[in-house]
Amino acid sequence: MEKEKEEWLKTIGAKEFPEPIKWVYSFPEYEGTFNLSERYVKETPLDELKDQYMQNKAYADELLKLKKDRETVA
Repeated sequence: MEKEKEEWLKTIGAKEFPEPIKWVYSFPEYEGTFNLSERYVKETPLDELKDQYMQNKAYADELLKLKKDRETVA
């Protein structure tokens, strides 16, 4: 990568991942994403991946609920 690009990324607070991201998922209306590296998916049991997905879904649902509640009050 060009040094100028690397310096710019640092100035905006971008962080480098220690390894490549292979999978990314999100939820409807949720503005963030959840990133999974190839190694993480390979080394993590399926039940654990499913549990983490459900925790992330609950987190996203809670944030969406809070956002809707704020919009209702405003």
